[in-house]
Amino acid sequence: EGSSEVPLLRVGWSVDFSHSQLGEDEFSYGFDGRGLKVENGKFEEFGESFGENDVIGCFADFEGAELVALSFSKNGQELGTAFTVPKEALGARALLPHVLCKGCAVELNFGQRPEPLAPVPDGFVFIHEVPVEQRVRTAPGPRSTEECEVLLMVGLPGSGKTLWAQKHSQENRDKRYNILGTELVLHQLRTRGPEPEEELDAKSRELLTQQAAQCLSKLVQIAPRARRNFILDQCNVYNSGQRRKLSAFKGFCRKVVVIVPPEPEWEQRLQQRRLREGDDVPDSVMLEMKANYSLPEKSEYVDEVVFGELGRDEAAPLVLRWKEEARKQLPPSEKRGNRRNNRNKRNRQNRNRGQGYVGGQRRGYDSRVYGGQQQPQYWGQPGNRGGYRNFYERYRGYDDRFYGRDYDYNRYRDYYRQYNREWQNYYQDRDRYYRNYYGYQGYR
Repeated sequence: EGSSEVPLLRVGWSVDFSHSQLGEDEFSYGFDGRGLKVENGKFEEFGESFGENDVIGCFADFEGAELVALSFSKNGQELGTAFTVPKEALGARALLPHVLCKGCAVELNFGQRPEPLAPVPDGFVFIHEVPVEQRVRTAPGPRSTEECEVLLMVGLPGSGKTLWAQKHSQENRDKRYNILGTELVLHQLRTRGPEPEEELDAKSRELLTQQAAQCLSKLVQIAPRARRNFILDQCNVYNSGQRRKLSAFKGFCRKVVVIVPPEPEWEQRLQQRRLREGDDVPDSVMLEMKANYSLPEKSEYVDEVVFGELGRDEAAPLVLRWKEEARKQLPPSEKRGNRRNNRNKRNRQNRNRGQGYVGGQRRGYDSRVYGGQQQPQYWGQPGNRGGYRNFYERYRGYDDRFYGRDYDYNRYRDYYRQYNREWQNYYQDRDRYYRNYYGYQGYR
């Protein structure tokens, strides 16, 4: 409610292990609210568009000798057959109801309601009325968190983490892994259609990436509450990030998968990623990831460590060399001042000047007149602790003693201005990349 984005709704049928994006892979058949039918990623015009308060009927006719006919209706008006599926190709696969929605809410009726929401064509019955022995149920999920597992991918950008996760998920379909990664969320955010996808400008692409990062961050937070198997497909090279994410999955079987390919192979994959996505990882971000790369060990929050390509004996020296080289090229670490600690430090340093507590008694500045004249108040209202006549005057004598009488603060500032600008640009690039790809919850 209140969103300017057009809602997405597809209804239809698919088989077990189909992707969540209805109609975008084999044996997945959907009727799109834009008046389209979609099968295996191919869109064609069909029927008419539908939206709020419309009732869509999905019908499967198995009485044909060789084909299964899939048809739809809108508000009781039949729209005709949309798909015909050869029974021989379908084999033992069962067709399952499938709904894909984005930005809308739906109500489903499988026959549990006393009256249908719209008229049903003659000869069709609701799934609820099909005898139990003729129904096919998908395999039940884990009954407790002890039966669930989470795989945490660890590796630099372009190392092949996503490819490994997808391959592992296909080879272990019975575990029904839910892959949580930025690329998957980005794919789900983009609404596909019959027209080729238009290229987004830099601003729109960055905004979409930020939205995907926020979605992914939220999904990772709520995942430990679901009894499912997960693969967290992010870089996760920081030890603090590995510990924080896996600690949330208490009770799960927690595994870490480290992907460290040979260096020439990794550079080739990184180049392919750059050409495919058109978005390169900033050098500053790559250097910081290398400098903080932490190979996980078995611990209280890690039950098993698996190396996907190079083994530990080969990967450890390579990672160590990356860390040493990156730390030499990185600028000084960013200072993140804590205001409260700094204030306490100043109080301790200046207690002889009247600040802080001395001898169990609070001492403050005398607000009374000095030399018979009322001094202007620079700090707070009259009657408080008073203030300095010139806040910076107290440092001038120190500067003159240390640097000499010809010390010029502006000249010192100009000398380092270029260095400060480069330092600030480095952290701005880094923070923008992490904000886009890891959300606002922090990248470590």
